[in-house]
Amino acid sequence: MKKVLICLLSLVLVISITGCGNNKKDNKEAENKKENNEIVTSNNSVVLYFSATGTTKIIANKIAKESNSDIIEIIPKEEYKKEDLDYNNDCRANREQNDDNARPEIKNDIDISKYDTIFLGYPIWWGTNPKIILTLLDKYDFTGKTIIPFCTSGSSDIKNSVNDLRNYKSDLIIKDGKRFSGSASDEEIKSFINENINISNDSKEVINSVKTIINKKEYKIVLEDNETAKSFVNLLPKEFTMSELNGNEKYIYLDNTLPTNASNPKRINAGDVMLYGNNCLVIFYKSFDTSYSYTKIGHIDNLPNLGNGNITVRFER
Repeated sequence: MKKVLICLLSLVLVISITGCGNNKKDNKEAENKKENNEIVTSNNSVVLYFSATGTTKIIANKIAKESNSDIIEIIPKEEYKKEDLDYNNDCRANREQNDDNARPEIKNDIDISKYDTIFLGYPIWWGTNPKIILTLLDKYDFTGKTIIPFCTSGSSDIKNSVNDLRNYKSDLIIKDGKRFSGSASDEEIKSFINENINISNDSKEVINSVKTIINKKEYKIVLEDNETAKSFVNLLPKEFTMSELNGNEKYIYLDNTLPTNASNPKRINAGDVMLYGNNCLVIFYKSFDTSYSYTKIGHIDNLPNLGNGNITVRFER
């Protein structure tokens, strides 16, 4: 009996040691995932997509899986059948895309209230987004949310569709997005997510600075703690051709409007990055007194004289 008891105690001890070893292994794996910058997002991001043939659905599911986002399909009230997409004939899709007032109804109720980041997916029809996407923007409030478009197409780029969306709703934050083929690899999907989103399990990412590349030289913009700076960061990455004005600044009118809290700083300092109005981005490269009002986005230390003429400026996180 004594021998049996000793054997049982030994077995329990072995199991306990093994269990501790597994816990250490699990913890180590979790640490490695963090070190490798594996994408970890919370449910304040969602993949919202429309797919008539199933191709966009494949990409949407991959993005949702890799970003750990919720996923919602935009379901048309009247399903698109094969004959509705026969572009060689006078099909339904042809009529809708050629009608500026066409707004196909959406069958399902969609709740986006709890999401801050929205991956918006659609196929390219006639070089742009299907009209049901405009129905979506009309029906639901996307104010303050970051929209990251993605599309599927045989060859057409996403750029025209994104510009059309920005023109349709100029007050929304809409990033440049990406076009995918139906056979896009997991690596393409991961790269797309990493370029556009970085949300931790516990809290939203806090960004105190971004970089800008001017005349092939990199500078750091130390950001203000305000909604204007946060909204500007959500637009990145961006590259602009900025125009010269007054021998002291470069400016560009953004496609998107940003929140403002304008005031007169009385003096502009070289390196100040400002918003004039709600969509004019300005980099000042000389100091001077001013009577105008701006919303400050940030400041670039040691910014040199940028000289006359237009310059190409890239902003990145």
